[in-house]
Amino acid sequence: MDRSKPPLSVVPGGAQISPSGELAKSPDVPPLAGLSSNERRVWKYICDSLAEAGLEHITAGLPIMVIVRTYSDWLEAVRVCEEKKTRYQTSNNGWVSEAPWAADERRLKSELGQWLPKACLTIPSLSKVRKESGVESGQDDLFGAMAGHGRDRPASNG
Repeated sequence: MDRSKPPLSVVPGGAQISPSGELAKSPDVPPLAGLSSNERRVWKYICDSLAEAGLEHITAGLPIMVIVRTYSDWLEAVRVCEEKKTRYQTSNNGWVSEAPWAADERRLKSELGQWLPKACLTIPSLSKVRKESGVESGQDDLFGAMAGHGRDRPASNG
């Protein structure tokens, strides 16, 4: 361990702040990404959330990029489903099938379900990383006080 640098301090939200007072550094948007203004807002939200949680993510530019685009595409697919007021279409002979825009919405939601945990953007994945790194999540043990209640009292002579 390099003892020449002061250790990071942990703040109540779990964020680690460097001795200079900086949160975890976020990556720049990858070259040639061409993010729209809305996609840049999503990028900033993800990076700010990861930095505030104290998670090192400086090398996560490409996965975050995939998440930003997938999330934006999913929101658009949801909007199309809401505009068309249906997720199914019926052919002239009565055959009912899933509409193509609804299939896109379902597929993109599934892809987000795979990518978000990989980038530590779900509660279970964040809890797992904190547990493995030794940083406690701060969540209370709901039954700890009741379980220890009987052990903490002195025995009665009754």
